Amino acid sequence: MKVSVLLAISTPALVSAQQSLWGQCGGIGYTGPTNCVAGAVCTTQNAYYAQCVSGGGQATTAATTRATTAATTAATTTRTASQPGGTGLDSLIKAKGKKYVGFAADGSGTFNDATISNILRTEAGSLTPENSMKWESIEPNQGSYNWGTADILVNFAQTNGKQVRGHTLLWHAQLPQWVKNINNKATLTTAIQNHAAAVAGRYKGKIYAWDVANEVVADGGGMRSSVFSQVFGDWTFLDVAFRAAKAADPNAKLCLNDYNINFTGAKLNTFIQVVKDLKARGVPIDCVGTQTHTGVGDSSIASYKNTLTMLAGTGCEVQITELDIAFPSTSSSSALLTQQGNDYKTIVAACMSTSACTGITVWGVSDRNTWITGKHPLLFDENYQKKAAYNGFVAGINS
Repeated sequence: MKVSVLLAISTPALVSAQQSLWGQCGGIGYTGPTNCVAGAVCTTQNAYYAQCVSGGGQATTAATTRATTAATTAATTTRTASQPGGTGLDSLIKAKGKKYVGFAADGSGTFNDATISNILRTEAGSLTPENSMKWESIEPNQGSYNWGTADILVNFAQTNGKQVRGHTLLWHAQLPQWVKNINNKATLTTAIQNHAAAVAGRYKGKIYAWDVANEVVADGGGMRSSVFSQVFGDWTFLDVAFRAAKAADPNAKLCLNDYNINFTGAKLNTFIQVVKDLKARGVPIDCVGTQTHTGVGDSSIASYKNTLTMLAGTGCEVQITELDIAFPSTSSSSALLTQQGNDYKTIVAACMSTSACTGITVWGVSDRNTWITGKHPLLFDENYQKKAAYNGFVAGINS
């Protein structure tokens, strides 16, 4: 089926020999390129998703990875919501007029770990499930739902007074095979509507914002190839998803989320146009999410404020949704740690000075447990000690 793109945006080839930085490069059911461009390494996030991340010199291919495990018990905690006037990051940013600092987290192993859960209670105002709300995790077989791991996160958030960013209702990756096999528009429309009704409906009133759709724009600036784009032939699968999410949870903010829109280029331009066209069609979209997976010393960081301003031009709330700043390799040094702190400061300061930027989520808590293994991308080190990155984050809030 021919795939059209809105307005005059040109559509590049959907599959190339090498995947670009931060593009998908592997995972169960993935059929695209597995070689990364030079300077990027194919790094597995879980059994269903691998991504080209900065580091190394030669192109690489995806390695076999383990599947995530589903947990079935919730942690018992004391309600300790962060408030303005506290010392954690969330309290600090709220005191400056923003809505939250959040962290990606998932699974009973996280919330039953006293050190991690205490960091989350102190530092976080929002939690994002890294994997447990993705379609493959929630509904691997049509009509059969696995709520256990997602419930753990939501229960922890409710008990401790944290918001939740739901992630994600619609994504080309970590998608059940039964969805991938659909080749009829009416059938796929119903599947999207039913999925949104089930998932957003279950957590109605407990989710601050949903990443309704994730990574729908290809790296070259066209429409990403997926069952959704192939069956619909245009962007209107987004209309279906956003309207279904709105019907299921009317008070949640509804976001479109993507990577590699933290710097200027064709992908950012397309993303902005897609959002504007959704709004023009009356589709209920409230926010845009820029993932912001980047690297220490990346040249795009200096102009990050400019891209936030461009995203704000959509008229939507802007959220930084998956922030991490990776080292170029597994080697560490005081110079890299210092630069990482400066980079966190620059990115956070850009959000603070952009009125439409309302919150920041860091994609993990500690370098001990991160999808970018060994690249030290987060605010706490392997021993859960604050790094220069944490201090840079604070400096950015106070800038």
